[in-house]
Amino acid sequence: MGILKCADARDYVDSLETKLILVDNEQKLLILDELIPYYFRNEPLQAAKKADKMLAIAQQENNAKYKIRAQRYLGISNSYLKSDHEAAFKECEKIEFNAKANGFIDELILIKMYFSDIYNQVGDITKALEYQIEAYRLADSAKVNDLISITLNNQAQSYLELDDFDKAEQCLKRSLKHAKLFEQEEIIAETYVIFGDLYERAFNFESALEHYGQAHDIYLELRKDIQIAIALFKIGKCYSSMNENSKAFQYHLNALTIRNRIKDRTGLAESYNEIGLLCIENGEYRRAINNLKLGLNNAEMINSNILMQQSFDYLYQGYLGLEDYERAQFYQHKYTGISELIYAEASERKIKEIENKSEIEIRDQQIENLKILKNRTEKQLAASQKFIVTLVLLLIVILISVIIFINHYRDRRKITEELKTINEKVLKQNEELIELNSTKDKFFTIIGHDLKGPLNSLTSFSQLLINHTASLTEEEIRTIAKDLDKSLKNLYELLENLLGWAHSQTGKIEYNMENFKISDVIRENIRLLSKAALNKRIRIEFLADDHVIVNADKNSVRTVMRNLLSNAIKFTGEGGCITIFVDEWKDSIEIGIQDNGVGIRSEDLAKIFDISSKHTTLGTNKEKGTGLGLILCKEFIERNGGTISVSSEFDVGTTFTITLQKQKHAKKLMAAQTSS
Repeated sequence: MGILKCADARDYVDSLETKLILVDNEQKLLILDELIPYYFRNEPLQAAKKADKMLAIAQQENNAKYKIRAQRYLGISNSYLKSDHEAAFKECEKIEFNAKANGFIDELILIKMYFSDIYNQVGDITKALEYQIEAYRLADSAKVNDLISITLNNQAQSYLELDDFDKAEQCLKRSLKHAKLFEQEEIIAETYVIFGDLYERAFNFESALEHYGQAHDIYLELRKDIQIAIALFKIGKCYSSMNENSKAFQYHLNALTIRNRIKDRTGLAESYNEIGLLCIENGEYRRAINNLKLGLNNAEMINSNILMQQSFDYLYQGYLGLEDYERAQFYQHKYTGISELIYAEASERKIKEIENKSEIEIRDQQIENLKILKNRTEKQLAASQKFIVTLVLLLIVILISVIIFINHYRDRRKITEELKTINEKVLKQNEELIELNSTKDKFFTIIGHDLKGPLNSLTSFSQLLINHTASLTEEEIRTIAKDLDKSLKNLYELLENLLGWAHSQTGKIEYNMENFKISDVIRENIRLLSKAALNKRIRIEFLADDHVIVNADKNSVRTVMRNLLSNAIKFTGEGGCITIFVDEWKDSIEIGIQDNGVGIRSEDLAKIFDISSKHTTLGTNKEKGTGLGLILCKEFIERNGGTISVSSEFDVGTTFTITLQKQKHAKKLMAAQTSS
């Protein structure tokens, strides 16, 4: 909820606690809504107390929305602190009912996400995923843009737990695209982190490092210190997995510096332990022990058995390296003791979770039984209705049969006439099929007609100037000159596209495949067509990273981008907007040109890439087209091993999307900051 925007999260929380005493109840609800998520991460007991306080104030103020929100926080407390998942589940059902009754869509989505969290805690990832998908569909249908990417990221994490990397990647791609569209920088960074986790689990460390680095850069701009440190820590762990200990050490030191500044005890324990382990691997046992003791101190402060267990294990290894067997044995005993404690707690928690899971499964089974009973009742009712309908239909069929029998003779004559008509239609269709074989000849005839029109105009204008120059005013001559210029430009565009298409059909065009930055080609065309856009006050937005590199023939791609951008300007009205975006996926580069212009009718969409159909439309300023440019674009993109597609809604706008191959035989650039 954005409460960690200052350098020291603790200072910010203290300032909120001070404000909480001074402000009115309405402001208190807003402040509590910021404080509670922070306390859940750091002081869960305090979070539960704040949730009780929020509920009391909401009831006092009769604020239904914050009452539901407080109840949700209390349900989370039951689940996390007491492992009472059944109580949390019942609380969620009440909140879900109230949220639906009051029309609180945001809260309804959040409660779906919390249902999934309960199932995650009891180990039922598949059931958790069902609720996450429900939450996403609800957010998507209601256009709750702040939650769409979050629900997709939750799905991706569940698919990771199920080792379904493909579906996880699909969710992350959709999440990233949506977050970029709405400029949700923090969610973009979170998505990059999950991308990094995915690639690290798939042992694709290079891609993991690239995505962790991108997340780090965004968090750096947002001044999110805790997240910056987490990104640096993950990069360090990744380098450790790649056995590049010197780089790993540097990143862990950078993370440690930030965590010391903001007093992040959990983070400090993690960083000191990782640095200690790296020192052990490098044979620096004394330095390792010094760091591990600091890690142990922080782990004890937050009472984290897992981190203390890790510290004891590494201290045992460190003293063993120094051949101090007495202290090594001491920490080995500590490690054994805390491991037994963790195992006992885990066993107790597992038993409790199994009990809760059984109760939830019983509840689910009861709901399923009610559904079965309902379906059975509905089927019985449907069977009765079906019997009545069958009798009615039978009577209708008998009546129709009698009518058909009476009118049979008259109908035979009518059928004969209809068959004759059908035969005539078949003959006509055969003629049309024969005519289709000469489509290309007709196409060139049409092009010839289009050439003849501008040439006739040029002849008329020139004759007018030759024979009547003396009688024409300066303004009339200027008007004729403008018309001449427009005709020449149309003629030039037609000839250029016609020659390009004809040349491509001969197979003589050489496609020089090379690696180049697609952003350079796009910006070049934006500059080329900027005057045309300026004349119509059209704004062109370009969303892309400069490092994206494609492998294609530069000249043909340049031609395609020029055609598509020119079309977008032509069919976008005064003061409109054109958005060009570039997305880099695993196997390809996707480029889109989106306008909010006149759009294309659904019946015309199939014609625009069809050589047998000459489809052209006047632009918003009556600009003429040839109808050949898009056919040329399709030819060029397919020759480059890519694809081109179009989606459009009439009077709303059009998006042309092309895909090209990624760069060949070139190492990816990897940008990762080495300091905060």
